[in-house]
Amino acid sequence: MRLARFRLGGSLLYLFSAVWALITLYPLVFTAMSSFKTTDEIYSAPFKLPSLYSFSNYARALFDAGMLRAIGNSFGIAIVSTLSVILLGSLASFVLARLGLKFGNAVLLYFLLGIMIPVHTTLVPLMKLVSGVQGQNHYLTMVLIYTAFHLPFAIFLISSHMRGIGKELDESAALDGCGPIRLFASIIFPLTMPAIATAFILTFLYVYNDLIFAVIFISDKSMFTIPLTMLTFVAKSLTEYGPIFASIIVSIIPMIVVFLIFQERVVSGLAAGAVKE
Repeated sequence: MRLARFRLGGSLLYLFSAVWALITLYPLVFTAMSSFKTTDEIYSAPFKLPSLYSFSNYARALFDAGMLRAIGNSFGIAIVSTLSVILLGSLASFVLARLGLKFGNAVLLYFLLGIMIPVHTTLVPLMKLVSGVQGQNHYLTMVLIYTAFHLPFAIFLISSHMRGIGKELDESAALDGCGPIRLFASIIFPLTMPAIATAFILTFLYVYNDLIFAVIFISDKSMFTIPLTMLTFVAKSLTEYGPIFASIIVSIIPMIVVFLIFQERVVSGLAAGAVKE
């Protein structure tokens, strides 16, 4: 009887997983099918396979709209911003979590307050600040903004993981003549890789797909990111969905590659950041 219940529970679990997988994957399948259709065909037969597999939408997205350049802009800004967040977040977390500063907890709390600040409440003062220094249409401006907004979460995640590493390692390293810099680079940083990988991929995905700051601070077409380039297919009278779906398919390839590289460490990093003190 128990074996029958166990098998029934397992079957129901597999059934639920299959249904959930179909629900999750359907938007991607729908996007891929629609990327080969014309806008009229998308409206008339949205759930049918394309009557003719044409790559004209991809040609328009990649060459006419400049999606290749947009992918390069988004990828470059995301990589530089993410590396800045990881570098600064790791160093700050090491100082706050391992060096035993007198006001370390207060400083950490100050950083964590940045997580609770809604992005939209900062747009007006940020616009005035950037306009005052004439920082529009500059890659450095975008990198600094993204770094500032994502640094608090990275510090929270990485410092939580570092606090869970035994202090015996620090004492042993000090006895062997290992200074703070070498301790961080050779011991603590490698042991914190699960949290660092998690912070890396979450920061990269957010910056890569961001539209808010790009719309506000970028007007030069040569600097357009992926979301801004997709907006070129949106007009008052007609929205060209075919090239938009093609742009989405092309733009998600770098995200998939980055996620596949770091996927094994994401779950462990989140779990470590949640339970370690």
